[in-house]
Amino acid sequence: MPLADWITPSAEALWVSSETGKVFRVDPATMKIVAIIAVGPNPLASAWVDGELWVPNIDGNTVSIMDPATNSARTTIAVGHGPVAVAAAVGDAWVTAGDDGDVYRFGVPR
Repeated sequence: MPLADWITPSAEALWVSSETGKVFRVDPATMKIVAIIAVGPNPLASAWVDGELWVPNIDGNTVSIMDPATNSARTTIAVGHGPVAVAAAVGDAWVTAGDDGDVYRFGVPR
């Protein structure tokens, strides 16, 4: 995995962000890459929000929302300047943007 930055675990896999604009799905039992998912440029501190992996793309000012069932980005949303990290709390997704110092809250549809 070239230029690995961040690891986000799930029950069945490790999801490794790479500066190359990809997230690698790794089987922790074999340490083999089982999927490579294209996201935005320079993904960082991802988090699980309502069963989907939210991936902040610091160099793209976006967050990619990944569906683990299809190993693909379901959608990409614009957010601030330099999104660094995502957290799930109070049923919503929270995104920090390092370049503008803001925190963004996204309601998650139920």
